[in-house]
Amino acid sequence: MNCKGTLVAQTERLNIRKVTLAEAYFILDLVNDPDWIRHIGDRNIHNQADAREFIENGPFVSYRENGYGLYVFCDNRKNRPMGICGMLKRPFLEYPDIGYAILPEFRRKGLTLEACGGVLSADCKRLGLKTVHAMISPENTQSINLIERLGFEFTKVIQHQGVDTKLFTYTKPEAL
Repeated sequence: MNCKGTLVAQTERLNIRKVTLAEAYFILDLVNDPDWIRHIGDRNIHNQADAREFIENGPFVSYRENGYGLYVFCDNRKNRPMGICGMLKRPFLEYPDIGYAILPEFRRKGLTLEACGGVLSADCKRLGLKTVHAMISPENTQSINLIERLGFEFTKVIQHQGVDTKLFTYTKPEAL
C-alpha cells in the first residue's frame, strides 16, 4: 500500500504525508508493536475498523483543529509506510509535542531522526512555531538520544497518566 495523503515534507529518503484511512492496516501494526505499547500505551486498537476510528478521531481532528498532527513517513522510492511523526496538541502543555514511532523492521537506519527533522523544520516554518516539546518515558534511552540529537534539551519531569515522563524543549534558532 502506498502513502497517498497530502505531502507535508520531504527529506533525502522520505516522503512525509498526512495519514489516510487507507493506512489503517499500517496503523494497526504500528500501535500494536510491543515498543509502542510499552512507551506510548495500549490504544485498544484490535482491527482495521478501530484503526480507521483512531485516524478519524486523532490525526484528522488535529489537522482540522490545529493545522498539524501525526503524519505517515514513507520510503520515497517504494512509497511504503514505515512510521509516523508529527505534532500533537496536549492541553497540559503550552507548546505542541512532537511524537513519533516506527515499525521494527525499519529501525536503526536513521529514518526516525530524518522524519523528525523534516517535520520539525516544515512545521516550525509553516506554522511559525518557535518552541516544541517532546515527552519521553525515562527508560526510553533511544528516543531520548534521538530528541537530543535534534536539539531538544531536558526541561523537567512531569506526571503524564500517573507516570513520570521527561519533558524536553526545542527552541528554534532565530536563523532558521
